[in-house]
Amino acid sequence: MDCNPNFEHVQYGSIRPFATSVDIGVTEAREQEQTGVMASVSRDREAHVADEEQLPGDLRKRLSLRTAQVDLALHHYGVAAASARVVLVLGASGSMAGLYSRGVVADLVERVAAVAARLDERGGMRAWTFASNPARLPDVDLAGLPAWLRLHVRVGQFRLFGRPRRPRRGLLPGQTDMRAVGIRNEEHKAMAAVRAYVRENPAPAPTLVLFFSDGGVHRDREIEAELRASVEEPLFWQFVGLGRADYGVLSRLDTLPGRPVDNASFFTVDDIARTSDAELYDRLLCAFPPWLTAANRAGILDRPVRPAPAARPRP
Repeated sequence: MDCNPNFEHVQYGSIRPFATSVDIGVTEAREQEQTGVMASVSRDREAHVADEEQLPGDLRKRLSLRTAQVDLALHHYGVAAASARVVLVLGASGSMAGLYSRGVVADLVERVAAVAARLDERGGMRAWTFASNPARLPDVDLAGLPAWLRLHVRVGQFRLFGRPRRPRRGLLPGQTDMRAVGIRNEEHKAMAAVRAYVRENPAPAPTLVLFFSDGGVHRDREIEAELRASVEEPLFWQFVGLGRADYGVLSRLDTLPGRPVDNASFFTVDDIARTSDAELYDRLLCAFPPWLTAANRAGILDRPVRPAPAARPRP
């Protein structure tokens, strides 16, 4: 799904200078339509306040400013009433080692937490890491965010062939043995794991998947098969490429035919650490509202989630 974000007018707080003329551009008709999309979803925003108050002061301030920035982006796109179950998928291939060691990935998770704080009824995210294989991580919750970043933002590791599959020594409770995750890019496996979770755990709100990797995409047929198989499921894929690399089929999502609803979007950023919060949230969220409207019209958000067969790549 292609969208044309305009983030110049949605800058909030001390992270970027506050725009004095914020054009949220929401017409009454759009408000009514999007409110109807999410009418069945109840929100309890006050439940997040206690979690936020447990954060260190600087982090709490950053989260507050960023959550307000997300709110401005949602108003701009006419979906101020929207809710979503937010899923985070982090690439952990060997080529991302530098992004992990420099703290770029940890900072990215902190920034994305504001999206969940604003959209997710629980204020947190379900999370996966992946390289050669996917692994479910503990849920990200606001109160435990600092510890989560310290324990679970880790790059994949190489396992020597023939070595016994013994648990790695020194793992803390809840940590994933990253040798089992590996070092290659197998995006379709992570997609299949997320789809299985959505089917097995129905929710009143649709699912927004924020999927980050640094390229090296080589499983085009398998990824395309997962996208096609999930087109009638209540989830939207927002892929983000971290840097200049070969993203294969992800870079051709807007020309992928044969889908009644465009259920995915993709963009790249050369340097995520230098991307402003205003730009990041605008680009993360600009394709989600059109999908909400299209999925609602197609009845995807109303129908029960049924077990689906495994995706089959086209020959």
